[in-house]
Amino acid sequence: MQDDHISSSKVRRAFGRSAASYDGHAVLQREVADRLLAHMEFTKFRPKTILDIGSGTGYFTSLLRRRFRRATVHAIDIAMPMLTLARQGGAKRGLWSGKTLFAQADSLDLPYRDGGFDLVCSNLAMQWVAEPGRMLAEMRRVLAPGGLMIFSTFGRRTLAELRQSLASIHPSKAGLVLPFPDVTTLGNSLMELPVELPVTDSDVFTLSYPNAMALLRELKGLGASASAIAHRPGGLYGRALIRQLEPIYQAEHGMGDGRIRATFEALYGQAWHAEQSKSFERVIPIAPEPV
Repeated sequence: MQDDHISSSKVRRAFGRSAASYDGHAVLQREVADRLLAHMEFTKFRPKTILDIGSGTGYFTSLLRRRFRRATVHAIDIAMPMLTLARQGGAKRGLWSGKTLFAQADSLDLPYRDGGFDLVCSNLAMQWVAEPGRMLAEMRRVLAPGGLMIFSTFGRRTLAELRQSLASIHPSKAGLVLPFPDVTTLGNSLMELPVELPVTDSDVFTLSYPNAMALLRELKGLGASASAIAHRPGGLYGRALIRQLEPIYQAEHGMGDGRIRATFEALYGQAWHAEQSKSFERVIPIAPEPV
């Protein structure tokens, strides 16, 4: 499972530029984070060491911090401005009362030793990685025996209306929307790892927007712009393309009240390293915090 469309350097820049605007647009991202955390309600799992990959401005990190108050939480992100906002904003609200460490790092090359974390998780970051299979392998590598890995990513139905409308303008324009995986492909990638009890499921959300431009502005505000795609010039979509897109999107996917709809599919995955019933009373040493 590899996506040659994605440039990690462009992703880093796009999300760095959007750090200040991210929280104002991230309603869905917070909802998915809440649902991802709820996947752990079935167990009395009490990790002592946690890694949050692609922590962004820190919302999911704060959920982990509140739920596992005695744990050491490491939050990493590819974009330093995101980490700066997470550290500063959370400190002002008293969120980091426990031991919470922040570091800039790439999910494809985690700077931690093998088996260092009881819980390894990631909320809606995997879709911005060129090699999701490699990210999953890295998550499994740093997972301790008896540990849990859990994550979410966007699925195949995400932005289907936008992709279809762009294809109506010209088939090549559909490539401006990333080809997200389906739940079967994700499940197969998870089962290729040496894990126990792999599970995948999904949620579908239908959101409405005043027009196509409002949708595109939200994507840009989240950092999820076309400028993160390899071989694509900076910027979102050209003005001429947007003028073409508006009437087509409205005609094909309008809601009858002047608004348009956009589908987002959230995929969830989880798996245990082994011995999932361990009590985790010990503290596992990990590598020093990367600089």
